[in-house]
Amino acid sequence: MATIAHATIVMERTYAASSARVFAAWSDVDARKRWSAPAANIRIEYEGADFREGGKDVSRCIEPGNADYVATVTYVDIRKDQRIVFAEDVVHGNTRVSAALISVELTPKGGETHLALTMQIASFDEAGMEAGYQFGWNAALDNLAKEFA
Repeated sequence: MATIAHATIVMERTYAASSARVFAAWSDVDARKRWSAPAANIRIEYEGADFREGGKDVSRCIEPGNADYVATVTYVDIRKDQRIVFAEDVVHGNTRVSAALISVELTPKGGETHLALTMQIASFDEAGMEAGYQFGWNAALDNLAKEFA
């Protein structure tokens, strides 16, 4: 029988940068390429990037010795320097492994920015994507801090 595992994951960080700088690191595809790969042996390649409400990104997570994960993102709501909400569909090899609604909220705190990332994930057929999201986004958000160093 086909199964769905549901998970809600919330991650928070505070960055030594204005909300405008943090937002720019998300909206600029070249910046995203720098900080979004979760490990040194993994790279993210974009086949398309259209950062606007209704726009779509298609990215490929490439890890040696493993089939690529292809993520198709549709931007649902974007408020400059405040929030980004997107739906993400992930395929591994020829199998759809997850769908998620992801919200990024940016709140100015003095000269810093508090980021709250909320992921609502449906992982299909024991794909274990909840752990993958946890690992990947934790590393990516840590890497994002390097953009402001």
